[in-house]
Amino acid sequence: MVKPVRSSRISVPASLVLGVLAVGGCDDDEDDAEANEARAATEAIRRISQDAPTALPGSAPDALLQVTVGGTPYDLRDLLGRDSESRPIARIVAAYQTVPTPSEPPPLGNGATEVSPDYSRSAPAAQVYECRQDAGGFAWVLLQPEAGLHPITTQPIPGLDKLVLDHLRYPGGIDYGPPTGAPAAGPAWRVSAPALAPDSPTSGQSLFIGAAEASAPNGDANVPLLRIANVARVDQAFPSDVFSTTTSDGTRVGYVLRLNTAGGIAPGTGCGGAADVGKRERVQYTADYYFVEVLTAP
Repeated sequence: MVKPVRSSRISVPASLVLGVLAVGGCDDDEDDAEANEARAATEAIRRISQDAPTALPGSAPDALLQVTVGGTPYDLRDLLGRDSESRPIARIVAAYQTVPTPSEPPPLGNGATEVSPDYSRSAPAAQVYECRQDAGGFAWVLLQPEAGLHPITTQPIPGLDKLVLDHLRYPGGIDYGPPTGAPAAGPAWRVSAPALAPDSPTSGQSLFIGAAEASAPNGDANVPLLRIANVARVDQAFPSDVFSTTTSDGTRVGYVLRLNTAGGIAPGTGCGGAADVGKRERVQYTADYYFVEVLTAP
């Protein structure tokens, strides 16, 4: 794991990881234990962003770093190194590495639409494939990622036990709440802090959903490296100044880079006939995810 050397950070408001800053105020009459948990969760969220790396790993391929902002091509590494007053400019708002899936993930959605995430609990991080049939025959098709996430930071972060961080497939069709309503299905990264919203069925969480824009091979045994673009944020109980509340608000654009992948490629056998259709295989993998925001206006 490359641990970048820290440099001066951009003068912008502190943000919640995976893009959000939680405000954990407590009423005077709340129980001390609950208040302490809320403070610990808030501080952990703040520190994940504050102590995120300030540079990308040297192994990040150029093919993933070339982005177009306002019709002009840029290199993300160059944007990360710009003076804080420049525009456009980039910053890493959070970075994570995969870990085993959480044992008790909070539900998605709220009210009648509340559903549990579809992944294997307390299992190693994996890419999940399903055997399907089409006009060309039978093949393994990527169904979803299943992983927990652990922050990559320059300093140890206390209070992480108050958060749930996971990578999953958002099922779509759920009214997750304002401002974006029900986004489309797709790969998603989530931060949850139940201590900050104990009465909410969404457990005080923020969800990030995007679509792959570019890829680069990383060896025959490993899933490719990716750049996920137009990362949208949907949340409950978290105010945010990171990324956009939709895919773009004209002042900032969000990217997720999947780097340092190992494993996770589709099985080579086991999907050869009608009897195999619907069968699923979990293929273990590891990866790092860097959340990069490009600020396009003052």
